[in-house]
Amino acid sequence: MVPRFEKRVRAYAVELSALAIVLIVVTFGLENVYLKVGLVVATYIFVTILPLFISKGQTFGKRVQQIKVVNLDGTDANIFRVILREIFKTVLSIITFGIYSVIAYFALTEKEVSRTIHDYIFKTKVIDLGKKPSIKTDDFLGKSDSMKKRGF
Repeated sequence: MVPRFEKRVRAYAVELSALAIVLIVVTFGLENVYLKVGLVVATYIFVTILPLFISKGQTFGKRVQQIKVVNLDGTDANIFRVILREIFKTVLSIITFGIYSVIAYFALTEKEVSRTIHDYIFKTKVIDLGKKPSIKTDDFLGKSDSMKKRGF
């Protein structure tokens, strides 16, 4: 199943939130520049890179949103391809001050497959592992018998 735009943005936001929290803490709490950079890089590794080894194709944010990066044919993507994809996405986002992220997510295709610019470059796609939403026949408050008899 193709994940919705919101799921991909939420997954990326989870990862960025963790990095932002650490960045704020080290900016105001530490004096040593090397320690600051080390903590931010370590957080990036623990949130983005390390989870790829634990659950193939899923960073921490993707795991929370139940989405996964796979090859175009649906098989598990090579771990190094996924790591390079994540590093490429992060480096371009940093170099362009976030403009790449905005452009990439607006260029997202949702019709047959969910692919952004970095997915086209690394020949991957993102799939949804979550359950399909069930179709409810009644409204939240329910329908009265007279409404059901009229066909509403």
